[in-house]
Amino acid sequence: MPTFRYAKLVRDNIPGFHIESGHTFTGRKLKGKELVNALVAKLHEETDEVDGALSHDELVEELADIQQIIDDLCTVSGISKKDMTAVMTKKAARKGGFLQGEYIETVTMPTDDEWVAYCRNAPDKYPEVKVSE
Repeated sequence: MPTFRYAKLVRDNIPGFHIESGHTFTGRKLKGKELVNALVAKLHEETDEVDGALSHDELVEELADIQQIIDDLCTVSGISKKDMTAVMTKKAARKGGFLQGEYIETVTMPTDDEWVAYCRNAPDKYPEVKVSE
């Protein structure tokens, strides 16, 4: 009988499905930081699946998975929906949302600007562009 490596967090009822289907599996219950790390990995997996959604219904399914993961991450991290909504509202009021599609390619700033250090401290996120003079 073939065996396949999953090596990922699955929804809570999936082990029961495998038992009912006559499958055998190895696994364990994750807790604490290990669960948080697995939820974050699952979030990455599901966001990749959003990109591959072929229909509106598939997109809704993938977004629902992402929302479930976010809700579960909040629960295991002790973040209430009320706190989450308050932060979202405050951030949206200050910085806006994403619906207008604003996209910035590069930003040039004065050398003594505080954001220069911020960007240089995150070179994977904000690589410095070398301009020829």
